[in-house]
Amino acid sequence: MDRTLKRNSSHEKTLNSNPSSGGLPTIPSGGTLSSRTNSQSSIQSFTGNPGGSANDLSRPPVSATPKARLSRPSSREQILNEFKQGPDSQMLKLSSGSGRVVTNVEFQVTANTEVGDLVVVTGSSLELGSWEPRNGVVLSTDNHRYPMWSAIVDLPTGQTIEYKYSIIKQDGTVTWENDIENRMITPEGTSVVLDDGRFNSERARLLNKKKQSLEKGKKDLGKHFLELQANLDKSDTIYIITYRLPLSTHRDPVTGKYSFEWLSQLSDSKLREMDNTKVMRSMSRHATYVIENLRDLRSRCNVWYVGGLGIEVSEEDQEQVEKELAEKFQCIPVFLPRDMASEFEDFCHDILKPVFHFFHPTNRDMCCAFSAGAKWQLYNAVNLRYVTPVVQNFNDGDIVFVFDLELLMAPTLIGSRARTANVCFFFNTPFPSSEIFRTLPIRKQILNSLLNSNFIQFHDYNYTRHFLSCCSTLLGIEHRPTRGGLMLLVFNGHHCYIRACHVGIDAPTLCERLKEPQVSQELENWKAKFAESGKQVILCGYDDLEPLTGITLKLSAFRNILNGFPEYRKNLLLIQVAIPLHDSRGELMHKEYVNQVHAAAELIEKEYPGSLMLLTEKMPFGPRCALFAQCDALVMASVRHGLSLVPFEFVLCNEYGGKKGSLVVSEFAACSRVIPGAMRTNPFRDEDFAKAIVKCLRQPPHERQHYHLQQVDWCKTHTVERWAETILLDMKRVRESMILNGEDVKRAASCRVGLVKSTYKEISSNVLKADQVLMAYSEAKTRLLLIDVDLLIRPKEEMGDVSKDQCIRSLQQLVQESGNLVFLLSSETPENLLKWLGTAHAKAWEQMGLAAEDGYYYKWPGSPLQRWDVRMEVRADWKEVCRNVMEAYAERTTGTFIEGDKVASITWHYGSTNPEFGALQGKELLNHLEDTMAHLPVEVVMGKSFVRVRHEGVTKGAITKHLMSHITDRGGVDFILCLGDDRMDEGPPLSPR
Repeated sequence: MDRTLKRNSSHEKTLNSNPSSGGLPTIPSGGTLSSRTNSQSSIQSFTGNPGGSANDLSRPPVSATPKARLSRPSSREQILNEFKQGPDSQMLKLSSGSGRVVTNVEFQVTANTEVGDLVVVTGSSLELGSWEPRNGVVLSTDNHRYPMWSAIVDLPTGQTIEYKYSIIKQDGTVTWENDIENRMITPEGTSVVLDDGRFNSERARLLNKKKQSLEKGKKDLGKHFLELQANLDKSDTIYIITYRLPLSTHRDPVTGKYSFEWLSQLSDSKLREMDNTKVMRSMSRHATYVIENLRDLRSRCNVWYVGGLGIEVSEEDQEQVEKELAEKFQCIPVFLPRDMASEFEDFCHDILKPVFHFFHPTNRDMCCAFSAGAKWQLYNAVNLRYVTPVVQNFNDGDIVFVFDLELLMAPTLIGSRARTANVCFFFNTPFPSSEIFRTLPIRKQILNSLLNSNFIQFHDYNYTRHFLSCCSTLLGIEHRPTRGGLMLLVFNGHHCYIRACHVGIDAPTLCERLKEPQVSQELENWKAKFAESGKQVILCGYDDLEPLTGITLKLSAFRNILNGFPEYRKNLLLIQVAIPLHDSRGELMHKEYVNQVHAAAELIEKEYPGSLMLLTEKMPFGPRCALFAQCDALVMASVRHGLSLVPFEFVLCNEYGGKKGSLVVSEFAACSRVIPGAMRTNPFRDEDFAKAIVKCLRQPPHERQHYHLQQVDWCKTHTVERWAETILLDMKRVRESMILNGEDVKRAASCRVGLVKSTYKEISSNVLKADQVLMAYSEAKTRLLLIDVDLLIRPKEEMGDVSKDQCIRSLQQLVQESGNLVFLLSSETPENLLKWLGTAHAKAWEQMGLAAEDGYYYKWPGSPLQRWDVRMEVRADWKEVCRNVMEAYAERTTGTFIEGDKVASITWHYGSTNPEFGALQGKELLNHLEDTMAHLPVEVVMGKSFVRVRHEGVTKGAITKHLMSHITDRGGVDFILCLGDDRMDEGPPLSPR
């Protein structure tokens, strides 16, 4: 059933509550709770005293997700009797005997249950059972309201109360809400209605699903991921955040009332009458078509739109407009003052749009935008306004779609408040190369925000490649492929998947509408016009009137055809539709370019009269489709285009007209790589562009027929609905796979603590959980801590705000704590390691074990700092050969250097050069050295931005094994923790095992 959206203070407090107070509620001391933490668990099963008093509460709410079982079975009747004897009688005494002021609170929640299940609300107050499920309040439902459950309770007015919902099964097992903080409410007034959305049983359902699959023998994680089914139902909710809603808004000047209409319906009415309403600028007008067509998902789930209206709405009308849009269109409007909207759009179109379309803004525009930071702050403020409705109404498991450049900061704003949100960011524009993108002063803020998404969707792999290159160059984050065809970036422990798949159009609806009488009528009109002109070969273009569409390049190529191919002068006609764009003030944009287009058109008309028809107004559906149906070819000359759906519409309309036309598409348009048989060309080369058009016109009929059939088949199978379904399928598959593997889907409030294990065989990684480490650490009496400190000695940007003093203090505390045996591992020389530690805490460092130069030198705890042992004798005759090879690569790779002052190793560093070029050269050097040094007692390894040649047996893994053998002889330890920052550090954890 549709969700009633409400902005209530209690829910907003829930989303912004302190994580330390969140998690699952406390189990009273009268019950038992398993102390074992299972990362794959999400169901908290309660074992308690059935008649336990609410005063048994002894501990604050905890954030763990334990799992246990009932010590004995409990019947449904017994549970109901306990409820009747529990909070009701106590609540009556409170309300009648104490004389306190109470508020009548109605709890509402949507929960899909099984026959015999009880839905209960339990909380921190006595009225809600003091976190005892059997003393909580039972919610009720009926055949008409299900799956909506509700209950009415009198709660103390003005007292803040935490609460959560749970489901009690027939066997007594309690399933709590998970992955969200405790809900909060401060009752005010005489009555309050709380619509708390959907009970989150997602993890419980998935764990049960995993159990069933394992029982059937499905143990391969990669295969299991591909078999996961993502089904949508009415309990699923999708929020679509877009700068402008796909609605037309009109205000009656007489009555002052507002009327709204979907843009697709508008094209059937006003546009049919050639309405001259100005076309407003946007990052990608074609994206509006895609966004509106996502309404088709409403037949299977709840879909809410969040966005602006494109006009200013007075404050007194906003409440009524918001109510009408919610009831009739399931839209949540975002109201911006006219001045704020104008400045915001200026920033997007003057700064962001040129950069993302591979153009550098003028120095004046860039300085004005970022000198004082006012426009960037305004951009963030507008983004916050757009995400606020989603955050206020968010329920765990909801999916959020965010569209385009206007909302680049939305993912991080959503993730910071709704940490379990499943966010997908859509780029309907290109993404620039790293050299252009880095000209933005706020480049890292943008990347950090985007990486807070769960998915990022591009229409072309070239733009995906540019994005991955920017992440590598600016943030040092490398991607890896995953099973299922996605690419993965791990940012502060958060998984962000990248997807490249071009969207199509709503082919079934278009083909159905082509049968309308108005299309047939317009088709006859165009035939009459072409017969009157005497032209037999018709080219057409349909573009916005802006520089990025390359209309002047197209006109120049067309003029070259008429000049170079006389046989086409009498028969060839180009119909160019150029749609003027206007800003939010109603002013015409790109006036200089408009003048250039008209000048080029006048020149052609002067030299070859009747060869060009330039139409500068938007064209309604009927005339446009009829035009496409009669043309021999569609010509696109886009300079940069992230999304254009015109070629797909042309193909289907052309099939209707029986023309079997061809496509000449700029290679800089994303669609050029997905349409079979399209003639790709570079529009900047006039002669080549003209020859491509002529080649297309001279294409043999059988060849044209062959490609046309392929194009029609692609357009009919790759629809908007299918595209959206595959994205949702991927998002839900990944989320389910992570939950089934016991991984945390929450975003960390800060940089997550933990190591990420990279693997090409699984779609997810395993993260070392800080709370689990702390629990095991506190329970152990003797501990061995092996810490690689190379990243601390040579700090990088990824260290963030962690200072050397903080590291030293932490190490000192670890050394001084009873039962700890601390060893520092490093590739540095003993001198550099001691210099980094300093002399201020020399006595503490003597109690620490040290291993320098990858374990060639080592010092036992308790021995003087200057006393180092040597593990083995090494040869040095190989180093000269190795250095000669490395020097050859260093001379040819700017920014690299050789570190050769170690006894047992020599290293070539490329961290300061271009990451892609450095990695390429590093791999070549690795292969070269392996061939050259194969007969010598050394091994060649590649680490994080370096290639190292080291003597056999001189590794951190070898020194770890050596240490472990001595420690085992002395009785061993209870706890071992190995920490490192590089793939080469994966050796030490394997040795203790």
